[in-house]
Amino acid sequence: MTTLAENPFPDLERLAAAGPLVLHDGPERPDVARALQTVLSTLADPYAVLGVAQRLCTGALHQALGDVVARRTLHEPGGRRVPLQELDSRVVDDLVVGHRLHQAEAEAEALRFVLRCGFAFPGIVGTPDAPLALKTELPEGFAPIATVEQIRGSQALAGPDGLNTAYLVSQMKGGMSVDFGIGCPLMCAYCYRREGDTVDNYLGQWKPTGFLSAQELVDRLLAHPWFTPHVTPLGLHMSTSEAFLPALWPRTWEALRLLDGLGLTNRVSAITKYTLSDEQIRCLESLVNIDLDINVCFAAMPKTIEPPDRGRRVDFLRRVLGSPALNVLAYYRPIAEGLNTTDAHMREVWSVFRDAGARTVVLGGLKFGADHADSFLSYGLPLPHGSFTPGKKLLTAATEARIMDAFDQVFADVPAERRPAVLKRSSCGRSVERGSHLPDYNGHYDLPGTNCRLRCPAAQHRVCAAARPPREHEVRHLLARIGRPDARVDITDLTVVVHAPLSQFERTFMRQNLIFPVHTVAQAAALTAGVLR
Repeated sequence: MTTLAENPFPDLERLAAAGPLVLHDGPERPDVARALQTVLSTLADPYAVLGVAQRLCTGALHQALGDVVARRTLHEPGGRRVPLQELDSRVVDDLVVGHRLHQAEAEAEALRFVLRCGFAFPGIVGTPDAPLALKTELPEGFAPIATVEQIRGSQALAGPDGLNTAYLVSQMKGGMSVDFGIGCPLMCAYCYRREGDTVDNYLGQWKPTGFLSAQELVDRLLAHPWFTPHVTPLGLHMSTSEAFLPALWPRTWEALRLLDGLGLTNRVSAITKYTLSDEQIRCLESLVNIDLDINVCFAAMPKTIEPPDRGRRVDFLRRVLGSPALNVLAYYRPIAEGLNTTDAHMREVWSVFRDAGARTVVLGGLKFGADHADSFLSYGLPLPHGSFTPGKKLLTAATEARIMDAFDQVFADVPAERRPAVLKRSSCGRSVERGSHLPDYNGHYDLPGTNCRLRCPAAQHRVCAAARPPREHEVRHLLARIGRPDARVDITDLTVVVHAPLSQFERTFMRQNLIFPVHTVAQAAALTAGVLR
């Protein structure tokens, strides 16, 4: 054990006296985490944290930490931060083998712990020793705008799609939505938010209203008990507006800048039918922590139904796909039976994606209810075909097969390995676009016959199939955050079964934090019987 000569962090002197196992899981670990986080808050340098941690250990663990510092493997060559969730696949696994830490699992876990200490955990959730738990002490100067119970109660009153307009930070299917206001001028006829709709205190209109500032939104996000730093997937305006509208871009950019400045490496998604200038794209490229993806929608929808300019959108898709710093998904959405499902429509979409150089494509049908039908009829528009289930997107197997036939025709002269991946789910597409380092964060691999049958790369299949069950204390931390700390759980190789009622958004919250399937007892029984869809 080396001494901490001229140590500016006196707490570490005391910890060093505990011996070479001080970094291992044990009663001292919370104190070690706080001490190492003090290094981070003082120097804002993760490698300084690792350098100090090196002096708390010997042997292979000491050498592995030195390897990370020397090679600066917490960052990509271009300077972007490796997201916390990808540390195992991109950093730890090679170190475990190279330094033979697999012979001592406790040392491998100590390595993971030290690396986590190089990440900030702002807000009310997460510490390096308990990333999924509510904090027992809040950061100095941080005052949430509401209590955990109040925010949880507000989320429980959210609409059927999860939108929480009382708080404007909402747990939804695709992730946690962060919304500055409600309303969009693009006037797509199938929009969830249409002129004249009333959503809580917001009268739907084509002009965005109800603005919060970027700082207010970030503060609300950090105070939400369902937000986990570095873990929770975020979406900007998932179903309220367009993040890149001229009226919203300043707030969008400021929010991204604030999140990036906090050192957060969460996935952040923006779905758009709009465009950005080259200067705005360069702004997005300058982010070094936030793991941003841009999802550009193009489905050859008739202009009477989807007015945003197609040509500008295709040009934008081509420009952002050329960026080496951005994750970009081509969104083949919405696909509406009878409206944009002719062979000509399908060939047009695939030709656009081929010419633009799309790497990852996500298909998606259309949600359509009685209120949508009334809206279409009032505009004199033709109705889509098919039987719609409330809250569910419709894309028939027959149409899906025709779409993939058109794909094969358009890409006939392109080698299979150079064709884009084609996925059914956004979370699958985002995992693939990022290099298949993580399983699909919505745990869709519990139904591979339904969700994994298009063109998902073999590497992603392997990653999803190898997903490891969580430990019970991680599940307990999440249950406490939704107000069910004592619920019985069964953890199997296939799923986590919770013996308590869970709303679809509570279950989504758990799946996205564990990156593993979660079911209620009834759902687990249906899954086993092969009737869960």
